[in-house]
Formats: sequence, structure tokens, C-alpha cells
Amino acid sequence: MTNASRSFLLPLTLCVVAPAAAQAQLIEVPDWDNSVRFDLVASQNAVRPGDALELAVVAEIVPGYHLYGPEERKPSRTEVLVQSELVGSEEPVFPPVIKRDMLGLGEFDLYEGKIAIRIPVVVGEELAEQEELPLDVRVNYQVCTEEACSAPTNTILSLALPIVEEGTAIDSTHSDIFGSKN
Repeated sequence: MTNASRSFLLPLTLCVVAPAAAQAQLIEVPDWDNSVRFDLVASQNAVRPGDALELAVVAEIVPGYHLYGPEERKPSRTEVLVQSELVGSEEPVFPPVIKRDMLGLGEFDLYEGKIAIRIPVVVGEELAEQEELPLDVRVNYQVCTEEACSAPTNTILSLALPIVEEGTAIDSTHSDIFGSKN
């Protein structure tokens, strides 16, 4: 091979190898918007004035991401707040956390996978001829990976349950979350 050929091949090789090496060093940007999906469900399909039931915030967390448990510091911790005036709510019941040492920063309480945060509620007596009971729950949270965290944020989950008369049969729902009432 001549010196002229070598002089041509070296820059060509660098043009092919350098971009491949740069690609290998790219930092993957987390997909915060699609890392967790929240849903609000109820333990029954309808309500009557005075009924006691449970709501649940169901979070499906994509592998590689996590949420912080309720005992962690604000604003990172996961919180749920019922914002409907027609129900009284008790303290939420959080599932057990996973304890993990995070990159030498200390031990943290985390959630991964699918979780359900249960919230006992009592329907008020003053439903005044309404056809539906609107229910809103605010979820405050921060999504993280092992290397990075999103900004703390929140979402409002909504659900409307039909209001039925006293004595009307009501069916239990989501037995996988609330268990069976039989």
C-alpha cells in the first residue's frame, strides 16, 4: 500500500470509527412521561349516602424506574390527597416499600412495578339529588432511575361513581386490589 493510500484510509477510518465511539458514549435520556402510569379505582361500582368504601391509586412503574415511599422527604415522596368535598377520607394505606442503598447516598424506601395505595373514604349524606359522585385524588411524586430523577410533579386522577338509592344492590369491584367482601 502506498503512502498516499494510507493517508486517504486513515481519515476515512477516523470518520467511521469516531461517530461509532461517540454513539457508545451517549447518555440515554429517561422517558419521564412514560415511566409511570396512574389509575384511580373504587372498591364498589356505585355509592349510597353514608357508604364506606375504598379508593386506590394504582401505579404501574416501568422497569428501571422507581417512586419514593411516603416516609421519604418532600418533595420526592409519594403522597395521595383526596380532593372531593362530598367524601371524608382517612389516612392512605401504602404498600410495603423496597429498601435500597442508592449509589452510596444512603438507604431509601422505594416502589417498583405495580403498586396500589388504598384510601378509605366515607360518602357524605348531602348528595342532594346528584346522579354521580365525582372523586378527585391528587398524586404528588418524583420518578427516578438509578442515575437521575425527574422534577417533582403531580397529577390529578378522577373517577365518577353512580349514586343509587338506599337498599339498591352494589357490587364489589377490583377484588385483586381490595379483596372480596363475601
